[in-house]
Amino acid sequence: MPRRIKQKPSLLAPMMDNFLKKLSGTNFRWRRKIIKYGFWIIGLLFFYSLMSGTYGIPRIISLELQKKALMENNQKDIIDLIDGAREKKMLLYDKYYIESIARTRYHMIYPHETIYRFLDK
Repeated sequence: MPRRIKQKPSLLAPMMDNFLKKLSGTNFRWRRKIIKYGFWIIGLLFFYSLMSGTYGIPRIISLELQKKALMENNQKDIIDLIDGAREKKMLLYDKYYIESIARTRYHMIYPHETIYRFLDK
């Protein structure tokens, strides 16, 4: 034997039923006003949802700007990494590079060597 399920009417059912009866019994102008205001409310809610929240336009724009900044920082870091690897390789295997660093950065000279510096005035 099938089981009987007691169905409760929803809380808003009487109000909706009365609203629809009133709407169908009213004149054309009243219905047009209700539809016009309804579209305005829906439009305003749509505009509000575009401007706020997780999927809002300002948040999407700020995330795009953050993404571009992170990509630029990533490219700079990659360049620094490549330069560091190149400099490490030169420090390990290139004696002329080590000599140029010693002469320019630390002002070292060979014994019995004289260096003349001309200052521009």
